[in-house]
Amino acid sequence: MKWSLKFRNWHRDFSYFYAGLLMAFSISGIALNHRQSWDPRDYVYETSAVKIDLPKDRDAINEDFFRNWLKENNIDLKLRGTAWRRGGYNLYFGNAYAFINPFTGEGEIERFRTRPILGPMVDLHKSDSDVWVWYSDIFAISVLLICSTGLIITRGKNGFKKRGWKLALLGVIIPSTIWFFL
Repeated sequence: MKWSLKFRNWHRDFSYFYAGLLMAFSISGIALNHRQSWDPRDYVYETSAVKIDLPKDRDAINEDFFRNWLKENNIDLKLRGTAWRRGGYNLYFGNAYAFINPFTGEGEIERFRTRPILGPMVDLHKSDSDVWVWYSDIFAISVLLICSTGLIITRGKNGFKKRGWKLALLGVIIPSTIWFFL
């Protein structure tokens, strides 16, 4: 079998095999590129206003303080952690988040859910499990194979030697220029 036919077959078969994963990574990648504007993984479905009487002694405001406040107010959320960010107290729960103004004690609890379809795609895109790391390494090698075979399977006036190298060069220059100025 001629090499060009082998490359064409590899290109076709790997493209078919990884088409779904390529689309999922593309869609979740676009969503993650815009995560400053919205949360591509989760959406808020309920917001409740809260008011906490904060003690004058700021050292007394800690995770135990917030746990007791949640219990006293019958708020069924398990506190996973707290942090001081953006000028206030941030409370983190399993599927909720709260921001408390340190001066007024007023805040909001936002309960959220994972977006159907897009949420799992984002999780897949950002996963660091051992199995997934190996699978995505194999995927990355396959994408390199798809790209390299795609460069050489077309011949003639639309082939790499005549036209393709110019487009490939532009594909390297444009992101390199953007990266240089970032």
